[in-house]
Amino acid sequence: MRLRLPANYFVAIALALLFAVGCEKPAAMNESTANVKHLTQGEFAEQVTGAAGAVVVDFYATWCGPCRQLSPLVDSAAGAFSGKIKFYKVNVDESPGLAQNFQIQAIPTLLFFKDGKLADRTTGLLSEAELNDKLQVLAAVK
Repeated sequence: MRLRLPANYFVAIALALLFAVGCEKPAAMNESTANVKHLTQGEFAEQVTGAAGAVVVDFYATWCGPCRQLSPLVDSAAGAFSGKIKFYKVNVDESPGLAQNFQIQAIPTLLFFKDGKLADRTTGLLSEAELNDKLQVLAAVK
């Protein structure tokens, strides 16, 4: 005998898992940390596209599970690359114009800038090693 479960059973399980991952304080993602500053649309030009040197911007949303997983990795990497790369984060729900300007179609998306110009981008959850490799390249670019 084969057990048949209704389709909405699987949807309910999927939603429960989605909301269970990192739901303690998603609003805390909007706060700056010691290593990563939260940017608004008005600050972006001065801090990112007008900046000299290397800059990484994490485009995220508080409701995004992979974003909540990537956030501590970015924060940790920002500490390791302190003085070499500046790190910022932008909430796509608060700054939809920035997301549109940079064609952010999925999150999390990391944009890598060098001297105000977009040098690279990644979409999706990166491993710590993949993120570190990208940052090593960005820090080394002259």
